[in-house]
Amino acid sequence: MKKAIQGQGDLAVLVKNTNNVAMKAMQKEQTLEDLIKQEAEDKNRLEEERMRKLIEAEKKKKDCVLKAIKEKELENQIEEKAKEIQQTINSIKQEAAAQVLMKRNNLKKVLNQINQKAAMKRNQLRQELLNVRLSIANELGRAYKKGDINKCVDALNNVNKRNNYCISSFAEDFINLSYCKQTEDFCELCCGTEFGEMLTNDKEKCKQQVCPKKDNAAAAKPVGK
Repeated sequence: MKKAIQGQGDLAVLVKNTNNVAMKAMQKEQTLEDLIKQEAEDKNRLEEERMRKLIEAEKKKKDCVLKAIKEKELENQIEEKAKEIQQTINSIKQEAAAQVLMKRNNLKKVLNQINQKAAMKRNQLRQELLNVRLSIANELGRAYKKGDINKCVDALNNVNKRNNYCISSFAEDFINLSYCKQTEDFCELCCGTEFGEMLTNDKEKCKQQVCPKKDNAAAAKPVGK
């Protein structure tokens, strides 16, 4: 009788020890999982930060007001389920192995989701970077524009040609289109349109050669330019 009771006690101790080993294995796996997820999130966060710095650098070239880019935090929560092991030593080992395998599969899915969201964010940032660069290119193109003085000569002396010039120059800007057709300072406007701000000499030469002489005449510019 005593031996039976002692045998049962030893078995209980063995089952308890096995439970402890299995729980430690699960805790170790959980720690490894957290480290892997943190590394992935840190890597993607660093990549986003690099892209943001590129954007800010390009915006400074335009002397634009810096726009705050809100960083969307990637939050993924993994729900853990703890199952109480109440079986024999073999069933405990099998259950622990099954749990580890399941968690690894779930981790792969979570990492794929994190990387997909990060890829979408990087694509958005790349598009914003491209838009800033295109805007800079357009500004430089207007500033260094070297047009045709003959367009101003022709348009100044012909109403139809003036209307055609205004339409071709301000087709997408109704206010400036109307101003171009009606202003008495069309010649100055035309020279200012044909030659960019960086070509001051060409612009002044156009005004001197084409525009009628006026006292205290000021160079006109398109509205909003």
